[in-house]
Amino acid sequence: MHFRIRRHVVQLVRMTYDSAIKRGRAEVVGSVKLANPVLPDTLRAKLTNVELVEFESWLTTHHRTDQLKQELAALTLAEQMAQAQRWFERQEENQEEAQLVADELLVNWQLLRKVLKRHGLLE
Repeated sequence: MHFRIRRHVVQLVRMTYDSAIKRGRAEVVGSVKLANPVLPDTLRAKLTNVELVEFESWLTTHHRTDQLKQELAALTLAEQMAQAQRWFERQEENQEEAQLVADELLVNWQLLRKVLKRHGLLE
């Protein structure tokens, strides 16, 4: 079994050998939302015990990886912002792209400021 992340869901994919074509065939057994990755009873019934263990292991690993990505992002944010500052300073000829990036950046910066204020980390 392997797992495919597609936007906000994870697909559980079972590989089975197809003797007619003499190779493996991927079959999507089901999917669960990444925000709340709980297996519904109908999907749980389709999985073998080994596949259930594989899913739980994948879920634990995915969760830990996501936490590490968040930590890395927080720890390197100041450096990334300094790099972004230098990039924006060079964008005299490409104002349209710079504006699109700036718009997205400002939305996310405002959300981050709200979190920092809520946790007493910003005046």
